Amino acid sequence: MKIQCPCGAKYVIDVTPGMQAVQFVCPNCGGDYSQFVNQLIQRELAENFPSASPPVQPAAPAAPQAPGLRISRPQGTDAPPAEAPAAAEFCAKHREPATEHCAVCHKPICPKCMEVFGYFCSPFCKGKAEAQKINVPAYAGGMFAGEARFWRKMGLISSIVGVLAAVGLGFWVWYAWIGSVPRTYFSVSFDQISHSGSSYVDGDQIVFLHGGTLARYDMKTGQKIWSQELVSQQQIDDLVNRENAEEAAARDRSGTEEIRATPSVSEKYARIGLESALSLHCLGQNIWVADGGAGQLTHYDWNSGNVLQQVAVPDAGDLVARDNELLAFERENGQSAIVHVDLASGQLTTNQFQGQSVAALAQNSPTPAGGPPAQAAGGGLPLSPYASSQPMNPQRVARQAQDLSLQGQIALPAIIANNSYEQRIEGAMNDGERRQRPAQQNYNYYNNYARPAAAAHPAGKSQPETFTLIPDNDGYEEFSSQLVQANFVQREAMKAPPSKSALDNVGAFNETAAVNEQLNEMQRNNGNDKVTEDDSTYSVTVRQAGSPGNQWTGEVIGPPELFPLKTVTVLAAGKTIIVLDKTNKKLWQTELTYAISGDQQSPLEQSPYGEGPCVEHDGALYVFDPAVLSAFDLTSGNARWRIPTVGVVGLFFDDKGMLYVNTTTGNPDDIKYARQIDVSKSIEAVVLKIDPGTGRIIWRATPGGYISYLSGPFIYAIQVHDPGDQEDQLTDATAGLEKPALTRIIRISPSDGRVLWQEDQPRAAMNVQFDGSFIRIIFKKEVQVLHYLAL
Repeated sequence: MKIQCPCGAKYVIDVTPGMQAVQFVCPNCGGDYSQFVNQLIQRELAENFPSASPPVQPAAPAAPQAPGLRISRPQGTDAPPAEAPAAAEFCAKHREPATEHCAVCHKPICPKCMEVFGYFCSPFCKGKAEAQKINVPAYAGGMFAGEARFWRKMGLISSIVGVLAAVGLGFWVWYAWIGSVPRTYFSVSFDQISHSGSSYVDGDQIVFLHGGTLARYDMKTGQKIWSQELVSQQQIDDLVNRENAEEAAARDRSGTEEIRATPSVSEKYARIGLESALSLHCLGQNIWVADGGAGQLTHYDWNSGNVLQQVAVPDAGDLVARDNELLAFERENGQSAIVHVDLASGQLTTNQFQGQSVAALAQNSPTPAGGPPAQAAGGGLPLSPYASSQPMNPQRVARQAQDLSLQGQIALPAIIANNSYEQRIEGAMNDGERRQRPAQQNYNYYNNYARPAAAAHPAGKSQPETFTLIPDNDGYEEFSSQLVQANFVQREAMKAPPSKSALDNVGAFNETAAVNEQLNEMQRNNGNDKVTEDDSTYSVTVRQAGSPGNQWTGEVIGPPELFPLKTVTVLAAGKTIIVLDKTNKKLWQTELTYAISGDQQSPLEQSPYGEGPCVEHDGALYVFDPAVLSAFDLTSGNARWRIPTVGVVGLFFDDKGMLYVNTTTGNPDDIKYARQIDVSKSIEAVVLKIDPGTGRIIWRATPGGYISYLSGPFIYAIQVHDPGDQEDQLTDATAGLEKPALTRIIRISPSDGRVLWQEDQPRAAMNVQFDGSFIRIIFKKEVQVLHYLAL
């Protein structure tokens, strides 16, 4: 049997029957191949001597043969010499039994070689196979195979991540520039200009009142379902003729010659009056339109638009919405009643209040879309020499001055100087009547109510008692007040005139100062440099209507106001607030920094800019006066926190209980000098997000308008500028001086207050309503619905 050592040495072994096991150590390389040689001997014996060859028994180690030593085999055997196992059976590198051959050079390779090179014996053969493009399968047991599988997997994952990132980036770009930006979802245009309107949505159906047009449309298809004209040309003509006849009769009685308005102007304002008297009220598929001028409610069919029912309701233009009904106040022969109209059934019920002359029903006075909240009475810029002598509102004056176009700002000094001169001449011709008038004549509480009442009912005489019914969540609060002791205090509300007049040397450098000086001089000359504060004593009674025993009576300083809330009722008078429970038992009272301003919205209706000035939420009472927002414990009255902020107009709460405050950049001087005019001063709208538990301000933002809608992730602020129609301008000199019309809708991020997007349209909206990602806008000649994708 011939064998060859992996080192290259060759040997011959004679195999005989009964041969014992041998120990074979190569003298050349020292490799011990005994086991392998004995296996070959056993195979050889099994093949050539199957019957006479016992198993090879271990024997004493035999001395290795010298290279080239030939061991004779038994005579008579013709078995071929054994094949040399080196190339096929032993790895030349690791001297271990081979299991495969190199795919290129066919040398034997062991598993260790294959772990490194696979089916190759060396990098050279591997490179040669790649060069010759020999297709060799990958060895699964290689040391790099796991890493290769890992990196293949990582490559696949990276590719998927890359594709997803590209898709995500593309979606983000699309969403940021297209998807999240409002687009027109529905629109219908009109030829006739209207000056009022509102809308209601049920699914994809929109019902709107645009001026005198009531219509229902399918928003998806844009198809008109039906339309009704509620203001006819005959109604307009009748109103114009009636007003002209009344004007002629008044002129005949007075004996004066007056110039009658042209028919076109009379027709226009007749149409505006008729359309403005209409209001839309909807519940489900019940459509109601209130006509304040005619004193009736009309129920229209959802499917056809035909009239289903008409209900006579006095003062239908002053309705209060509560749950699923409308409330109307009715007074006749000294008796008072509240009329309830069920919006679902149209059924009327009446609550009589015998023996009481109720002055009014507290109601909501909504602010026009995007307009500033109601402020103290006062006029704007005197752009006409015939402007009223009422006090000018500094904020309104400044806002109007800043809303002027560049041409208007350039012309403003000359216009103000001319009008001031005209007013001085008029005052001189009227023997100084303007300067002798009492301060704030006909434009403040003192002259309209308090002073005439005090004069007609001097001290010691019985004063008139007023009653007001305020709808509560469960019924009505009857609120009566009576002036006991009049005490009206006047104080200066303007700074002293400058020691050196800017009018002495007017130029571009002091043009604004000159305008301010002229306007403030006009303010003083009209007697409007002072304000009157009511520190009178009033007797107040609060009781539940129909429960005479549940009442509270006491005296307060300052004009009283009542705010029924969810679990308490707040009586505010001057700087004092008194908190009563629902049985009108006094819980606590406290003092504020300033008196709460009057003319607030009904507790049942939320104003466009939030709740206030008294708001109950989650066991706390929030109250804002002109300069401070305060939070009190509802039960004890202990102050939780106070935040100084001038000009708060409303509060909102989100679904997580966070507090949002609509306020301004004003300062206490704006309160102290309430009549001082500065046309360069801009008071901006500010939004605060506050933690109601601690009073910590989470963020402060100036988005360009007040929040008017908050629901979940949707926070909107709006700003509307309406310069009016050209024919509404007072004089040709002032026509076109204002900036163009603008409607701006702003979406605010709840997390940080940043502006997510801003939608500007170069026209003034009359009504803006929000419903999540849908925005309904009534313009003078269009009804439009905007929509965007909300994530």
